[in-house]
Amino acid sequence: MRWLIVLPFARSGLMGMDFADELGTLGHEVRTFEYRKDNPLYKNKGTKAAYQLFLSRGLERLCLAWRPSLVLVIKGGPITPGLIRRVKKKLDALFLNFFPDNPLWMLPFEQIEAYDVFFTKERYAMRSLQQVGLRNLHYLPMYCVPAAHHPLTPTLDEAQRYGAPLSFVGNRYPYRERFVRELSGYPLRLWGGGWRDADDPAIRALAGPPVFDREKLLVYCASTLSLNHHHPMNDIVGVNTRTFELAAAGACQVVDFKDDLGALFKPGEEVVAYRDLPELRRQLDFYLAHPDEARALGDNARRRALAEHTLRHRIEEMLAAVNDRFGRRT
Repeated sequence: MRWLIVLPFARSGLMGMDFADELGTLGHEVRTFEYRKDNPLYKNKGTKAAYQLFLSRGLERLCLAWRPSLVLVIKGGPITPGLIRRVKKKLDALFLNFFPDNPLWMLPFEQIEAYDVFFTKERYAMRSLQQVGLRNLHYLPMYCVPAAHHPLTPTLDEAQRYGAPLSFVGNRYPYRERFVRELSGYPLRLWGGGWRDADDPAIRALAGPPVFDREKLLVYCASTLSLNHHHPMNDIVGVNTRTFELAAAGACQVVDFKDDLGALFKPGEEVVAYRDLPELRRQLDFYLAHPDEARALGDNARRRALAEHTLRHRIEEMLAAVNDRFGRRT
């Protein structure tokens, strides 16, 4: 089957490229199309609309020339309903969207409704959209990629550089900064953009730079506990990508409880979950004092992630949803 993956950036390791790699491994024909690129015209308010129109016309030409069966758009703010309609008039292709954030904040209804199937990780958003008549929605959680998310054994130097009893990987913003202040006194290290620019010198003292790929895995694997603090507006009842990355790396994650979490990982057996700050502190106190139990939870989470939550599992569910609605594609 021919898939065209439409994604912000066609760079290795970014979401969308992982779909392309996995689909290629499964024997599908795959091409990619960048709708942002590293181009200042996209960021410039005076040129952004014209640049997006230029890229949209290029996408339309590619669809008509290459004739994919499925066009999978990752997020896709610039992809307009008009573009989708024009292509579908001339081509028997289905347009799918895999949206990794909360679409209620980012896309108008008509843009969501233009897709044949719109996949969302956020059940709250799905229910809200269904309540106003959208019928093209399908729940699909995030995932791990075993080749990229796996345990590492740090060297002594790496353990000293990246390790901590308690770590958090994620960018700074005001809500998270307040959260970190509530954990003063715990042996915490922070990794991500913005922490070194915090106003509070106590927070700057905890901060390391952004980490990616192997460095991020080293942080996960050299830490006793890994915090997973969800974005309060992107993750209402669903869980983020970090939930699955940490699990696949065998890390013991301490995560704020979301309604969907229990169906994905078992609190107390595969993850450490909390609902408020007092419960978080009790959990931290217990597992920092019992690192062997923390490691056992991480091992359990990794087994669950590999058994149920890989990208291949999500692709299989995506295809099943398409086949149920439209019949098998070739």
